[in-house]
Amino acid sequence: MLDVIAGQKGKLPFIHYFGSDISYGDFEEYTNAVAAQISAYCDPGDTLAIISENIPQFPMVQYAAWKNSCIFIPLSPIDSEAEIIAKLEFTGTHLVIISSEFREKFSQIKSLKGMHILYTSPETFGNIPLELKNKFIHGEQLEELIIRKKTVFNAYLPDLNDTAMLVFTSGTSGRQKAAVIRHKNIYAASYIYREWYGVSGKDKNLCIAPFFHITGLIFGISLTVISGSSMVLTYRFDAMNTLETVESERTTVTMFVATAYRAMLNSWSGIDNIKNRISSMRLWSAGGMPMPVKTQYDWKAMAGKWIHMAYGLTESTSPVTLWEYPYSGELLTYKGVLTAGQPVYYTKLFRGRDGELMVSGPQIVDSYYNNPEDTAKSFVKKGLKTGDVCYIDKDGYVFIIDRKKDLIDVSGYKVVPAEVEGIIRKNPYVEDAVVIGEPDEYKGEVPAAYVKLNGEVTSYENIKENILETCRKELARYKVPTRVIFVREMPLNASGKIKRSGIKSMEVVYQ
Repeated sequence: MLDVIAGQKGKLPFIHYFGSDISYGDFEEYTNAVAAQISAYCDPGDTLAIISENIPQFPMVQYAAWKNSCIFIPLSPIDSEAEIIAKLEFTGTHLVIISSEFREKFSQIKSLKGMHILYTSPETFGNIPLELKNKFIHGEQLEELIIRKKTVFNAYLPDLNDTAMLVFTSGTSGRQKAAVIRHKNIYAASYIYREWYGVSGKDKNLCIAPFFHITGLIFGISLTVISGSSMVLTYRFDAMNTLETVESERTTVTMFVATAYRAMLNSWSGIDNIKNRISSMRLWSAGGMPMPVKTQYDWKAMAGKWIHMAYGLTESTSPVTLWEYPYSGELLTYKGVLTAGQPVYYTKLFRGRDGELMVSGPQIVDSYYNNPEDTAKSFVKKGLKTGDVCYIDKDGYVFIIDRKKDLIDVSGYKVVPAEVEGIIRKNPYVEDAVVIGEPDEYKGEVPAAYVKLNGEVTSYENIKENILETCRKELARYKVPTRVIFVREMPLNASGKIKRSGIKSMEVVYQ
């Protein structure tokens, strides 16, 4: 990937950020200067971390790390300070680049022994629009990275098998889980996306997915690099800013989560000529969480295109299954769940015990950093145990039914939350739903539904009865929720996915 950047013609556009354009040649020279700066603090094989939103310095630091044969660690600014400190200590990291609006939030990091911090400003390369700035940017903006052009840096180029990144992923064991992503994994995953979607130098990648998430790292940064295309950064997601960006920059491809699509539908509904305003987009895609069938139909009606679904994990360096491209057929569903597509190039799938999906391929990592217990559980002879329950039909289409750990056990009968959620979302007043198991003295567990509505309603009780009536008609009795709780908002994590574990902490408006 370093060779790809160095080999691009200098003036080809690479990054657009709020009126500022950075060519591949500019990026190469800025990266040389940053690489020289951080070489004073890092030796080959050391780790360095970044905490920022989607700003140009993020990929600059990433590639500067690799020019020093260092290991890059993206961290989420949404995490608490305690969580960030635990991750830095776990990985033995002593250099952190922090976007300066988070300086106060993470002020205690500097107290870690041997720690060195460099602050970088989200406005070094462009002025963030006032409405976004007022919403997200606070405090004095500092730029401590050496942002100048340096034509030469004598890099220690990494080997394909060297560790490129440690990317943290969720787990239930209580142990830290950071996937060991090697350079060959990144190249394979990026190559798969490029070939599958035919991404080329003509494309503009709308980078909405956060760069600290595997989707942003691969579909955002690395796919852009390997295809010689350009990326458009908007700092972080905002529905109306996204519309303005698509229209003004004529972006062509993107991938982010279902909740963002619903936010755009809510914000863009009623806007005149919306289909023409977003007509430059040839690929809308989504992954990371289930997509409600209703959202697909609403989006097709508004945009004229389906949202191409993707399935992958941090441990798969992103892609495992994708919809064929282009796709203009009818939606394929199984028990109310949309298909995640078919296996991507060079990838084999197996349906293991209890329906768990197992996967192998060149993009699949082989371990968790300094965690032999979870490594042994997840990485077996046939590949990665994903922890996801799947169904594979006779034509090879994969349907991700649910997480194994999210299954609800009602008197020995397994309830798949996604199936129940799909039925609940059929109600026209429902925007989203989360079904979880709650303890029951007699049955062990019973399903409970937490529901967010899409507007003001006159009678919660009528909607509740309608939901339950539909569930009784379409589901086995043990799958019908024993409670329906209406919440004001859904809990979202840093990537915009619904965080099931946080649903009980949300404000209840009716039950």
